[in-house]
Amino acid sequence: MGKMLRRGIMPVLAFAALSLLIFTLSRAGLCIWKFPSAQGHLGYIFLQGLRTDFSIVCSMYAPAALFVLICALCRGMAKPCKYLLSAYLALVLTVNFVVEFATPPFILEYGIRPNHLFVDYLIYPKEVASTLLGGHLFATVFSVLLGLACFVLGFKLSLRLLKHWECGSLKGAFVSLALAMIIIPLGIRSTLGHRPLNPSMLSFSTSPLANSLPVNSSFNVFYALRHYGENDLSEGQIYAFESEADVLKAMRALSARTEPAVFDAKCPVNQVIAPAVIPQSRRNVVIILEESMGSDFVGSLGGLPLTPELEKLSKEGWWFENMIAAGHRSVRGIEAVTAGFPPSPLASQVKLDHAAPMATLMQIYKDLGYRTSFIYGGESHFDNMRTYFLYNGTDEITEQKDYKNPSFVASWGVSDEDLFARANEKFTKWHEQGVPFMSVVFSSSFHDPFDIPEGKVDIGGIQTDEPKRLAAVKYADYALGRFFEAAKQEPYYKDTLFVVIADHESRVESDHELPLKEFLIPALIISPEVTPRSDKRTVNQIDIAPTVLSLTGVSGSFPFVGQDLTRADAKERALLVYHDEFGYLEGKRFAQLEPNRKSQMFKAEGNRKITPAKDDPQFVSFASALENLGLYIFKNRWNDQSCVKELRQQP
Repeated sequence: MGKMLRRGIMPVLAFAALSLLIFTLSRAGLCIWKFPSAQGHLGYIFLQGLRTDFSIVCSMYAPAALFVLICALCRGMAKPCKYLLSAYLALVLTVNFVVEFATPPFILEYGIRPNHLFVDYLIYPKEVASTLLGGHLFATVFSVLLGLACFVLGFKLSLRLLKHWECGSLKGAFVSLALAMIIIPLGIRSTLGHRPLNPSMLSFSTSPLANSLPVNSSFNVFYALRHYGENDLSEGQIYAFESEADVLKAMRALSARTEPAVFDAKCPVNQVIAPAVIPQSRRNVVIILEESMGSDFVGSLGGLPLTPELEKLSKEGWWFENMIAAGHRSVRGIEAVTAGFPPSPLASQVKLDHAAPMATLMQIYKDLGYRTSFIYGGESHFDNMRTYFLYNGTDEITEQKDYKNPSFVASWGVSDEDLFARANEKFTKWHEQGVPFMSVVFSSSFHDPFDIPEGKVDIGGIQTDEPKRLAAVKYADYALGRFFEAAKQEPYYKDTLFVVIADHESRVESDHELPLKEFLIPALIISPEVTPRSDKRTVNQIDIAPTVLSLTGVSGSFPFVGQDLTRADAKERALLVYHDEFGYLEGKRFAQLEPNRKSQMFKAEGNRKITPAKDDPQFVSFASALENLGLYIFKNRWNDQSCVKELRQQP
């Protein structure tokens, strides 16, 4: 047996078999753990799983297999080559093992196997390292040691197999090479169709997690790497492509809007926004994006009582009880709030390259003579935020390196108290200079590993196995409260409109249908022109930008999809995305669209619980057109700043 394993291509096949074993055992463990998602589909999951396993094994071990076969034809392998080959085989085995080992914690956080989100974080090693070492030190060290052990054992095993490696017969080498040239490409493609295997081909359920079970995590991650940064979408990434005319028709029916007097084919998204009020003076605008502070932590929204400061502030302004987030990532919240951009399967506008500046709140207020800024406690290059803000109308960015002697520095930057102290300092200075300002302030203390200053907050008697996490959200709320206490003592406060809104819910995961209830977030507008009240309408993050313009006396024609919520005829609806799924909510009807799958219709109850409902082809068609809206806007540049017309502000 040992002699056979040392012959020809057999050492490589032995390592390929080990990788297949790792994938199968991992899949079995996940199916046991998440049995409700896998129940009734185990045969499909394991059969299609073997298909994806064979595909990634062919891809990752192909260089080694071809190298060994060439050496066999040349009738020998030099000793240095054996060391290099051993290192390569051990590295591939280790990558497969480590990525599978990282799968359970990733599922706990995102409700799905490692995918493009995993890749997104890989390109920010500093932030990821800080998070892992700061809050998951034991798990990180254990994983690294386990990975090193896997590499060392794999390296030794390979050297042992190659030490007395035999070329085999020349005829056998030629036959093996010929077979490899056929089997490897077919194995990688795993289909004779015109498109190679991709994760969406294997979807069989309304559950994102269930759909990811057949696809091993290495396949998922390398597929995401292969397509990272691509702007175009294919049929495999979107439910259904609709015509431009249908998309625009759906867009106009989406919101209460006033059309421009003259239709502009270059700017068909434009709507006319007229001020709901005429402020007595020019209002500053401050948008506070609270990292992950979803409804799970707001008592009045059905969550834990961990945001008492926000609850107190809710009595001082326009409080939205049914604000729906556009997505489950920060970049989705940023594009929705600052640019009124609709969620879609397309990558976030924050991360895409643009030929010209977009119409954003920053750019619009900059053109009105405001000083615009983005104030953040971490490093602004993360998720391409720095480029997005600077390219789209932001005069100044404050990030971690700009804080002198901060009181507390966590893995993701300075504390929220330091963040808000710097913001208050800047706002006071600009007000003294007589300069109106528009600023986006983005918190970061409520972020894994949840490092916060000691002795600031406690979670009382709440029973939890995640005390650090709950303490972090309460600290974020505490810092928000201290900011408003300080701001109220400054002259600028009475001349400023504040928006406080979460970027997304803390954790969004589901074993079954799209988790609508986990997209509910708090939102509040405080302004001299706003009468304190509670708004029960279902609204969306994309509605913030038009509403802010209206409340600050700004009028004109703007390429925003959202609607001005000051309008009495504003429609109750919401658009959202979760991984590659798109959802549209209107009243109690909720459509869920997924690539290469039949649409799903649900009835939404008052607590955001959804239950299956009968098919509604017309509603699904409308939702499908809205899913395409972001793609058409981006491709056709319908939201360029040049589309802003007749911009003016009163007084």
